[in-house]
Amino acid sequence: MYSVWRLWAFTVKPALHPDEPKELPYWIPVDLILIKLLGHAIEYVKNGQGVITKGREYFGDTREPFALTLGGEKLYFLTSPPDVSELYKSTQALVFDKIVYELSIMFGVTHGAMDNVYRRPTSEADDVVSRTMNIKNPSMKSLAQLNNDFWKQQLVPGEVYYNLQGKFLKYISDWLQPGNIKGPYVMSSGEKGEKTVALLGWVQEVLLDAALRAFFGDKILEIEPNLPKYFLEFDDDNWKLWYKWPKADDMHAAKDRVSKTIQRYLALPKSERPGASFIVETFEKTQRALGTSEEDLAKIFCMVVFVTNTNTYKVLFWTMAYMLHNPDLLDIIRKETAPALRPEDPDAPLSLPYLMDSCPYLAGVFHEALRLCSASSSIRLVTSPITIGGKILPQGSRVIVPFRQMHFDGRYFGQDVDSFNPERFVKNKNLTHSPSYRPFGGGISYCPGRFIARQEVGVFITLLLHRFDVGLGGNRKFPELNNEKPTTGLMDPKPGEDVHVVLRPKA
Repeated sequence: MYSVWRLWAFTVKPALHPDEPKELPYWIPVDLILIKLLGHAIEYVKNGQGVITKGREYFGDTREPFALTLGGEKLYFLTSPPDVSELYKSTQALVFDKIVYELSIMFGVTHGAMDNVYRRPTSEADDVVSRTMNIKNPSMKSLAQLNNDFWKQQLVPGEVYYNLQGKFLKYISDWLQPGNIKGPYVMSSGEKGEKTVALLGWVQEVLLDAALRAFFGDKILEIEPNLPKYFLEFDDDNWKLWYKWPKADDMHAAKDRVSKTIQRYLALPKSERPGASFIVETFEKTQRALGTSEEDLAKIFCMVVFVTNTNTYKVLFWTMAYMLHNPDLLDIIRKETAPALRPEDPDAPLSLPYLMDSCPYLAGVFHEALRLCSASSSIRLVTSPITIGGKILPQGSRVIVPFRQMHFDGRYFGQDVDSFNPERFVKNKNLTHSPSYRPFGGGISYCPGRFIARQEVGVFITLLLHRFDVGLGGNRKFPELNNEKPTTGLMDPKPGEDVHVVLRPKA
């Protein structure tokens, strides 16, 4: 019976409907089992990128759209750069807002609160958000649509961006003073201030502390100094939220500790929690104008904490790991970043424009680390049938763009596509604009945080290299990517595969 079903599903039916994406075969038919872990779901959770690669190669590596059944749902995958570009242009048939709505519900925000966020005002009198913000809204955008504008205002270079940028620079600079390197990540201390640190724990503490203070002000960590710890406990298992994993009590408990901390923060008078960023103040004003409860608002801010923190410390970890294992590259970056130093100005010890525009190897390592270590994806909901790559994507289905599949396309990145080679970005400055390079997504979901993330990484590395002599500690091999844990962004190193860094303060 199984053989007959399989012959029909994966041979006869595709031949009868050549305009539909082919599906990677599996043995268990959906309608004959009782659990939801169906099709390729179990294999996908264990190694999602491996399953997608298998699907792409099974169909001759043509990069045509194909399908996988996961949890009883048929999902469609695009791995061809031209197809992905077409997806981002097709904003009517392929929508993102419903995906964001669903993610918000997963974070615990109520349907009522999200319905208000997505409801468009019917008139100026009905537009309480615009009146609260004292802005014009001629298109009668919903708050969900306005939030896209607010995020760009915060994270794309401009007045409020530079304010946030200055905070990050100060906080990271303070953390990288020799006397401030202390904590559980310090493995040993020696003469003349020498220390050996575990890289992952160190960059987690520095960047999480800096981001929480920069976005929310100092008060949030005064309320709960363990907030970074709670976030990391959630972040380590966040995939269980997206997959609706049945045994995820620890993950949900950690997420709840983050949102409860934010709720305590919101309960304070604003005069007692100064220093919040533009985006935090704007979200609070606009949500309160809609009558959003404090509990829902805290969960919305829990999402803000997640999206602003989940990837940056990981890309810094991998960028540092590659540099430390390539001493010649470390020396090149130390020399090329030297002109960015401004020791005469303790409040702004670096020229950020120089760092971002005149340090090609620093940029190259950052982009190459993203290319090699990112496993992020874009998701769209099909609202009407659309043809992409010669295949019809049916209404009501979901389309996934796994960027990692494009990051290893030799047609764009060369024959050494599996190797670390930042020179590819140094020699070809247009490579970051390649349709096959998508670590920050694209279209309406193009990550506005790409500027501040690169600056955080650049600031940390530059200050570190010019305040300390830096080297590898111990005889440790380069850490391996953890392919066995699902992820929605940058991949972790395998458990126990950290990088030990020896720091010696410069005179």
